[in-house]
Amino acid sequence: MRSSTFRFSLAPLLFVLAACNPACTTPEAEKPGEQKPVASANGSGADKSAPPVVPAGELVTDIKGVDISRLTDPQKTTFHQVVNTELSACGKPHSLAVSIRDDKDCRDSLNVAQFVSDGLASGYSAADIKEAIQELILPALKVREIPVEGSPVYGNDRAPVTIVVFADFECPHCRAEAPKLRQVVDQYRGRVRLIFKHFPLQMHPRAKVAAIATAAAQKQGKFWEMHDIVFENQTALEDDDIRSYAKRIGLDMAKFDVDFADPAAKKRVETDRADGEKLEITGTPAVFVNGRYYNDLLFGGTVTGWVEDALRR
Repeated sequence: MRSSTFRFSLAPLLFVLAACNPACTTPEAEKPGEQKPVASANGSGADKSAPPVVPAGELVTDIKGVDISRLTDPQKTTFHQVVNTELSACGKPHSLAVSIRDDKDCRDSLNVAQFVSDGLASGYSAADIKEAIQELILPALKVREIPVEGSPVYGNDRAPVTIVVFADFECPHCRAEAPKLRQVVDQYRGRVRLIFKHFPLQMHPRAKVAAIATAAAQKQGKFWEMHDIVFENQTALEDDDIRSYAKRIGLDMAKFDVDFADPAAKKRVETDRADGEKLEITGTPAVFVNGRYYNDLLFGGTVTGWVEDALRR
């Protein structure tokens, strides 16, 4: 199993995700809604206190499949306390430790326990790790239903792993991420597909227009060509610029103009944006692997690590 990786030894754990995942954020993301912590095994929510102590004789200490070799003896004691007091990641009414021992089909409890080990090895406190599990790890591992019908697909349409990216054409981080995601699809030779969903941000005035243009190009089977040329020229997205890109990739311009003006293209973009809002996306690019919200704190901090985990399920 690929262990999760921590990169910032001095940053509070709840801010690591923002530091590791560069993104174009929405203004509303600066005012996050109330978080509802997942209950701990002792029935309480997240707090800053140490985890409740389980008597040594009651601890499950044979945690097969989790690498704790980097931990000191005191850290191993803390590790066993945490995995014996945090709930199963698969919704079972027992601890992570019991879940790893008894729930043979629950990979997520194993992944969370590895996260605990890696966090302790990197110097984080048990309280910070518990809070990160509740605020970042468990929400990321939750499988979400994402409507994809009619969305552009790159790769084998019947691939067992689906990467969905919500992106904004004026976001520089989306531009940087785009070729990396296509490379992952190419690397896995038919086992992974990429689906694009529009998520233009209000802070980018031409992003929605550019998205509509790519939706119009999709009507002629050239979404990805338009996608690429728009990203390459994301600082020049006025109407005349967009038409010049459409000509350059060989679109039928009369049809493009009709499709570009068609309310259906605008509706396609707005529907994707609404789908993203339901998923509580606060920035772009937002990447999902088989419905799980990618972040840098699991599976080696790479999309390929998340894909490998999905292929093992």
